[in-house]
Amino acid sequence: MFIPRRLAQALPTLFVVSLLVFFFMDMIPGDPAQMLAGPAATDEEVQSIREFLGLNQPLLTRYGLFLKGLWDPSIATSFRTHRPVAVELAERLPNTLIVAIGGLALGLAVGTVSGVVCALRQGGFAEAVITVLTLTGISMPIYWLGLLCIWFFAVYLGWVPAAGASTPMHFVLPILVVATRPTAMFSRLITASLLEAMSKDYLDTARAKGLSETRVIVSHALRNSLVAAVSVAGVQFGGMLGGSVVTETVFGIPGVGRLLVDAVSRADYPVVQYTILMFAIFFVLINLATDLLTQWLDPRTREERRAA
Repeated sequence: MFIPRRLAQALPTLFVVSLLVFFFMDMIPGDPAQMLAGPAATDEEVQSIREFLGLNQPLLTRYGLFLKGLWDPSIATSFRTHRPVAVELAERLPNTLIVAIGGLALGLAVGTVSGVVCALRQGGFAEAVITVLTLTGISMPIYWLGLLCIWFFAVYLGWVPAAGASTPMHFVLPILVVATRPTAMFSRLITASLLEAMSKDYLDTARAKGLSETRVIVSHALRNSLVAAVSVAGVQFGGMLGGSVVTETVFGIPGVGRLLVDAVSRADYPVVQYTILMFAIFFVLINLATDLLTQWLDPRTREERRAA
C-alpha cells in the first residue's frame, strides 16, 4: 500500500505544477506565431499561424488540450518541428540520463571510499587532502569547472572531445565534472556518519569479537551511514536533472536540458511545458525510489511507517 499511497499523494503536486507551467508560459512576453512567421510576415499570415497552432482558443480550452496531450502524443506537438514532444524527449533523454546517472554513480563510489578513508585516518595527511578537495568540489560552480576542464583536457591535452555526444568518449568529461559535487557531499556525509557510529555499542560488540577496525567500519557501520547517503543521492539526482540545462549547454550535449534552452529561446511552448512536467514526474519517482531504498537499508523505517 505504500507505493500507491505515495503516488496518490503526488497527484495534487503534479496538478499544481501543470497549472503553474501552463499559465506562467502563457504570460511570457512574445507571440510564438509572430516568431515563427518572421519579421516580414503580414498580419494575415500571423493570424493564420495562430489559428493553426490553436493559440486563438480560450485559455481554459488550451489548458484542457495540454492535459489531454499527456496521453495523446498527437496533440502535444512542437510549434517549430510539428513532431510529438514525446518523440523529441525520447531522442534526447538517454543523453541526459547517461550524464546524470554516471555522475551520481561515480560520485557515490568515490565519495564513499574517501569518506571511509577520512574516518579511518582522522588527523592524517590523506584526511587533510580529501577535506580540501571536498570543500573545493562543493564550492566550485559546475559551468566554470566545465569550461576549465574543456580547455585543459580537450584543448590543451587533447585526451577527450570537447563537445558532442556521438561516442562514449564524449561523455567522459561531463560525467567527471558533474560527479565533483556529489563526490564531495557524499564524502563529508559518510565521514560524519561513520564518526558518529563508531562510538555505538554494537560496534564495541563487533570489536570484542576480534574484528579489525577496518572490517568493523566497512561491514557494520557503513550500512547505517549509507541510509543518509541514499536520501542525499535522491536530492542530488534530481538536482543533476535540473542542472542538465547548464551541463549540456557547456558541453554541447543534445539532451533534454539543451532542448529546453532552445525551446525557451524560440517560444516553443509545448516543448517547454511538457519538459518541465516530465522533470516534476522524475522528482516524484526519485523520491519514491529513495524512500524504498531507505526502508530496505534500515528496517526500522518500515516499522515506523507501519505504526503510523
